[in-house]
Amino acid sequence: MQMAETVVLKLRSPGKTKREWLDQTAARFRQGVQLGLDAALRMRTASRARIHVACYGAIRSIGLPSDYARMAVNQAVALARSHFGLRKAKRKARPPKLVKSQGIGLGVNAYKIVGTTLRVSTAAKRRYLWFPLSVPERWKGRLQDVHGDAKLFKRGNDWFVMLPIKPSSTPTVCDGGREPTVIGVDLGLVRLAVAKTPDGVRIWNGKPIRHRREHLAALRRRYQRHRRTDRVRAQKGKERRWMRDVNHKVSRELVDLATRYPNPVIALESLHGIRDRLRGSKRFNRMLASWAFRQLASFIEYKAARAGVRVLYVDPRGTSRKCPRCSHATRANRPQQGLFRCVACGYQGNADVVGAINIAAAALEVLRHGPPDTARSA
Repeated sequence: MQMAETVVLKLRSPGKTKREWLDQTAARFRQGVQLGLDAALRMRTASRARIHVACYGAIRSIGLPSDYARMAVNQAVALARSHFGLRKAKRKARPPKLVKSQGIGLGVNAYKIVGTTLRVSTAAKRRYLWFPLSVPERWKGRLQDVHGDAKLFKRGNDWFVMLPIKPSSTPTVCDGGREPTVIGVDLGLVRLAVAKTPDGVRIWNGKPIRHRREHLAALRRRYQRHRRTDRVRAQKGKERRWMRDVNHKVSRELVDLATRYPNPVIALESLHGIRDRLRGSKRFNRMLASWAFRQLASFIEYKAARAGVRVLYVDPRGTSRKCPRCSHATRANRPQQGLFRCVACGYQGNADVVGAINIAAAALEVLRHGPPDTARSA
């Protein structure tokens, strides 16, 4: 699986005519998404084909070109699937509402990067608008790798474009003739990541992150209690950007650690649907909902792809309860959150370290005997 990085670049001072086009197109795109979402809710379906048939003509009639209309349908489908997924999980789900800053979806045929300039198509045939971009030096040599659907959006008075960059394929470090070195990685809340390597264990402590998030949540509650919505808005996005930076640093350190070994393979748990499987106290649910584990995993994937390191996902079932010495697996092996003690052989250790060992063992089994139906390779 080839991962795509995302880069956000600012449009350099578009003129009055270009700003008018951006505002008008954004309004039409939002209207198109609303038409698609209304059709999905009316038919009670998240089928892309059915939603497309029901609303594509209406979206085209409001003045959106075909590629923009397709992106509007795609966004409506994503919102519908999120809504119906929550209802299927028997969780409270109000009908989704569109925000004013919906942005403009750019299909792969609606734009092109020429040098450091963004060219976008308009409703008029063979008529394009050109937007010079503010490109940091480290991205200038990589804009030729831009490929896939993009997005224009407004933040304050400035316009930005979000571009997908697919890294050029790097020959894998793994050599089929030699035994792979598997690094098992256990992701969690108390410990952000625990990596089991042939030389020992590397731990990224998650307690400072959890404490800061608890502090920020307490601040938001205090501001809301005193109706200081201006202070709540001022905090918007700060926590998300900070957590994104943390995930970038952890993923970089983890991939650098893997490249020290011959034929490295990073093994991760497949945590798809974990928020629906695990429910606890209100505080635990808030921490779980704000845990950006999928973002961390995706950062590990694309950084590993650039370094030529394979990433393998394994079935998470039993990895926290199975004894790495005698393979006895039972819930009784976890008397405490951070403690593992086997009731059969007496083996004892840190629960997260045991989880990382079991993940590495499961990945090695997949590499030797082939993946079962629950394994996924990146």
